Amino acid sequence: MAKEKTTLPPTGAGLMRFFDEDTRAIKITPKGAVALTLILIIFEIILHVVGPRIFG
Repeated sequence: MAKEKTTLPPTGAGLMRFFDEDTRAIKITPKGAVALTLILIIFEIILHVVGPRIFG
């Protein structure tokens, strides 16, 4: 007699797949996020040092 084959459910059944969604948000690479963070940190340090002289 032949064995009956049982099929398993597909993996991730019922879970949302994020890469399938179409979003209109700004897409930024990880390198861009790190660069933007470093720019903001440097800008804040400059304001902390020079700011009291400018703004009193």
